[in-house]
Amino acid sequence: MKANFLAFVFIAFCAATLSAQKASFFYEPDPTTSKQFWREYQQYANSNAKIPLYFTTETGANCTFDGFGFRGQPQFLCTCNNLDAAKTIATNKLWTGGSLGLNLSGIGLNKLAVWDGGSARTSHIELVGRVVVVDAPSALSGHTTAVVGNMIASGLNPNIRGMSHQSQLRNWNFTNDNAEIIGAAPDLFLSNHSYASITAWTYIGSNLYWYGDSTLNRLKDWKFGYYDNRSRIWDSVMVQNPYYLMVKAGGNDRGSGVAPGTLHYYWKDTAWALSTATRDTVGPYDCISTFGNAKNILTIGAVQVIPNGYAGPSSVNMLSYSSWGPTDDGRIKPDLVGASGVIMSVGSANDSAYAGLGGTSMSSPNVCGSLLLLQQYHHQLKGTYMRNATLKGLAIHTADRCKVNPGPDYECGWGLPNIANAALCLKDSIKNSIFEASLNNNDSFIKEVYVTSGDSLRVTICWTDPKGITVAPAYNDTTPKLINDLDIRLTNMAGNTLAFPFVLNPASPSLAAITGDNKRDNVEQIYTTALPIGRYKIKVKHKGQLQNQVAQSFSLLISGAPIYSLALPVKWLSISALQTNWNEAQISWSTTSELNNKAFVIEYSVDGNTFLVAGKIAITNPNKLGLNQYQFAHKLNSGLPETIYYRIKQEDIDGNFSYSKTISLQNSNPWYIGGVYPNPFNTNFWLNITTQPNSQNSFEVYNITGKLLFSETKITSGPQTISIDLSAYQPGVYFLKILESGSNNSYIQKVIKN
Repeated sequence: MKANFLAFVFIAFCAATLSAQKASFFYEPDPTTSKQFWREYQQYANSNAKIPLYFTTETGANCTFDGFGFRGQPQFLCTCNNLDAAKTIATNKLWTGGSLGLNLSGIGLNKLAVWDGGSARTSHIELVGRVVVVDAPSALSGHTTAVVGNMIASGLNPNIRGMSHQSQLRNWNFTNDNAEIIGAAPDLFLSNHSYASITAWTYIGSNLYWYGDSTLNRLKDWKFGYYDNRSRIWDSVMVQNPYYLMVKAGGNDRGSGVAPGTLHYYWKDTAWALSTATRDTVGPYDCISTFGNAKNILTIGAVQVIPNGYAGPSSVNMLSYSSWGPTDDGRIKPDLVGASGVIMSVGSANDSAYAGLGGTSMSSPNVCGSLLLLQQYHHQLKGTYMRNATLKGLAIHTADRCKVNPGPDYECGWGLPNIANAALCLKDSIKNSIFEASLNNNDSFIKEVYVTSGDSLRVTICWTDPKGITVAPAYNDTTPKLINDLDIRLTNMAGNTLAFPFVLNPASPSLAAITGDNKRDNVEQIYTTALPIGRYKIKVKHKGQLQNQVAQSFSLLISGAPIYSLALPVKWLSISALQTNWNEAQISWSTTSELNNKAFVIEYSVDGNTFLVAGKIAITNPNKLGLNQYQFAHKLNSGLPETIYYRIKQEDIDGNFSYSKTISLQNSNPWYIGGVYPNPFNTNFWLNITTQPNSQNSFEVYNITGKLLFSETKITSGPQTISIDLSAYQPGVYFLKILESGSNNSYIQKVIKN
């Protein structure tokens, strides 16, 4: 076991490539610190202590000695795993067996990609058949393999299951990444980028290098906070490909530094030269480098895993190396944080190896792989996929706080994603609404909401902004990078502004967010809990002129508690469905107030996408206050399918309409006829039948006078296709009757023979 664990240690703290190392791992470049650790390590190894240098806990975590702590107590680092990372941001609740019952896995989607410092081990048992290395040959990389495993490992080892564990993935080496990204973007939803520019202090071999430029600033590296050409390209790619979202590791430079007077190389004129000049330790703020500062991407910081799930701000512990914002022009970075530490994932040593990896290299794929499940779920609910701004906005809109104060900060951005909350936001159309719209030049966009007692209101706007202007290398250039400055405001019906979005002050980056006019970010959010009962307006507008006076697409997300009625005067309270017979369901719903209500239309669907009308209830009294309850019995001749979906369409006297949330009903008595085809037929027809195991069914055919012509009994189990041969009979009209023995299940269908 010790030999295997040593392999884990080397993978966790060594890197295949220098660029991947800078983005992936926190390490202390001061040789004095390293020597002190190994002295303590040897001392502990020779002490015959009760706890060994390496051990495995009862939960399967691998642990290793990590020096002496207070009063000489030995300290240990222990691994977490992909499952713990999933629990941290509630991704596991979307999986099969998860509390939401959604059974999402990314299956059938080949819209996920990774650019990294090499290729994943595609023959690994957790990945085989689902990873394509596009720019082969490419060197096998333990870093890439672990990143890919965190995203899509199948879960043969349950603790190593990836976020989208049945998805396919394409893998590129990050050499020439820009050209490859431009070419691949039209066919992708998401890509992960766990790499960054070399910055500040870097060991290459035994030599220490400082990667700043002393002509720009002799103490600090100018690349931190800088919006570079790659940032500009990535922003442009996402504008051109509105369904593609790039997710990037924020980097691990915070706290990196060396003792004053340490000998190191720096770039002098045209060559490397030795120096003992004192340079600043990196951070704590303004330490996200170059293309981590792109506007439209999701930049991800790192927090310690929370194996039991989020339990309030106190449960979130930012990892000491995770880089903080702001950008040089004051924008919020990172956007979000994900789970890291030392995460056990897929290893590259052999086809069944597992290995640990840390840093923001693992927090980024933790988020990226999880977001694919939201795209899958949105398609199940709506039949469409979300724009990149919608997906990014949804992740921010539903994130959990890292701190007690509401709003964003420059340390963990908008917080810790809550993938379960995001899925519920998509599902619950009573409490949540999402609009994908466009704002024309010199125009505005307005939505009305109705607030009841106790309601809170959260409004988020996100847009994919045109590429910013890249200036020549400079230290702390504050030139704004925002091109189209959209704004959200909450007003009363008279148009008076009641609430502004959150803003941060880059001059005092540690201060909590306040509210005001956000002139920097392409994400804005309003949150309020103290509105009186009544109607309000959410207004989207813009400053100045939109670039080239072309309309700017944006996504608007609105959530309230307990219920919001958007633009229509009906307050939904509940909707439910109960199976009352093999072919019948009772749909119940209630409202708490109705104004100008004309009718309720009950709709059903067998696939969750295409809805048919089941019936309609006309309203004689259009204005009602207080609790109103309704019921409707829905009966299908063919029986209820295994899963059936219901929603209520409310029609207004003025011709407007809105929908309740969509609910699903699981058939507890599965006996279902899926249809007869072809009809009319020539010699024989087919039918699909679904039954319980060992169900005895009779299939009978009668002529138009009621005479029995054909009878056959079959034992069926689950879904089955049956053929009925009527080639011996004359053309005409016949009736098919199906009866299940021992129940009242029956089905009658007219069939026509040509």
